[in-house]
Amino acid sequence: MSQSEQLRKLQNFLFDGKQKKLADAIGKSPAQLNQWLNGYRNLSDGMALQIERTLGLPWGWLNSSDKVPLSLLDENKSSEKLSDDPSGDHIRFERLDVIAALGDGYINNETAEVVDFVHVDKAWAREKLGGNLSRIQVITARGDSMQGTIEDGDVLFVDTSVHSFEGEGIYLLSFADGLKAKRLQASVGGGLLVISDNPLYRTETIENDKLEKLIICGKVRGAWHLSGF
Repeated sequence: MSQSEQLRKLQNFLFDGKQKKLADAIGKSPAQLNQWLNGYRNLSDGMALQIERTLGLPWGWLNSSDKVPLSLLDENKSSEKLSDDPSGDHIRFERLDVIAALGDGYINNETAEVVDFVHVDKAWAREKLGGNLSRIQVITARGDSMQGTIEDGDVLFVDTSVHSFEGEGIYLLSFADGLKAKRLQASVGGGLLVISDNPLYRTETIENDKLEKLIICGKVRGAWHLSGF
């Protein structure tokens, strides 16, 4: 099923077939939405992810008809992809086969699949990951541009409810060449600095009309490193 068909199904089921209601819900103009609905333009991976997170859809739903049916979506039920373990001291998150590049972008698969599970301490999760744990997605980092803060192979805990700059921090960004984890910082001129914590990489500045095109897919709330010997 195409993206346009998925969007139309979404519009009919959740917004009574009203294009403007869907456009308002995802923060886009009806004209832009109309291009996607009619197949004149395709959604980028980052924009698809942003729409999915905004509406509480599973990651990859817009690119596959085999995902959870809309009639079963309920943020108070199955959308929480975590569960407690029998000991009661840990929470289990699903780790997805999604890569955040720490350097050149990495093109991910159209749909995200669960590759394994990550068990974390409940107290740590509540302190570090925020109150809405159902919005946390666990993915993997690759590359060295954030070396010193995030290492190659680290597990990232991404808060997918964040879609705009909310102060300095590490964000998951969508670029033409894939998803990247980078530090964002406000610049003196009103733009944003895209910083790689590894000093071997240069800092980029995004300002003026380019700010509107910056797609923030989430904020990295924490990272775990596993050393191999």
